[in-house]
Amino acid sequence: MKIIIEAKELSELIESVALKGRYFDGGESKNGMLSAHAYLVVNGNILQIWNADNTTICGLKQDLEESTHADTESGSAVVDIKKTVKYLKGFTGLVTIEANDFLYISNESSNATLPLVVEHSHQPMIDMLIEFEKTVRDVNVTFPTFRRTTFETKLHVLSDVLTAATKGCDVINTARYKFDYNNNILKMSSIKTDLDKYETTVITLTRDGEPSTVEFTGFFHGFFDLTAVNIYLKDDSPVLFVSPNRILLKAPYMDRS
Repeated sequence: MKIIIEAKELSELIESVALKGRYFDGGESKNGMLSAHAYLVVNGNILQIWNADNTTICGLKQDLEESTHADTESGSAVVDIKKTVKYLKGFTGLVTIEANDFLYISNESSNATLPLVVEHSHQPMIDMLIEFEKTVRDVNVTFPTFRRTTFETKLHVLSDVLTAATKGCDVINTARYKFDYNNNILKMSSIKTDLDKYETTVITLTRDGEPSTVEFTGFFHGFFDLTAVNIYLKDDSPVLFVSPNRILLKAPYMDRS
């Protein structure tokens, strides 16, 4: 694997799949991240970066600059997020990234090497979403099927509207969110108790499908750039977020208390 890319850009892309933010931890939320490793894939002139844990999978795609295409080599590698970002901060401007037995970062004046991770701890989850994304991106498919779940609701929203709604819910400090779509209205809420809760209406650009209610946990909204996002729902099923170059899938939260 070999690419030429701006050091700061690559650093930000790798950090974004860490999904650093607030995560559900019983009664309150705490700081956390998705997992410590990122799976990088270069296919043609497109860089993909993926990450996952037991309940969440995310990925992004970035077109490489045309001027660097001649030096691009397809391949894949798993890197330590914190260490790779730390090393990249020692570079400015364009850097060459090569992954063989180790990760090699270089520019005209400096170079660094660091070990690769043998395998992502949740590689099967990542592979599953990579394959599923082909169906999601198919313009002829309105409600994609993930494993045994065929989504029944599709909502088109602006990411900044979603962020504002999430920040409102975060006053409850649980990092546990509920989407309730009914009568063409999307409600988002966080509930700690019957007397300690927050609810807001999320403005949707377009709506399609049946009513759905699902609860999920953990950081999500900051993963998306300022863009439009499709949200796919089904009662008590995974929640799927899709933007033009990013995808995020979260398992539902099922309260068994």
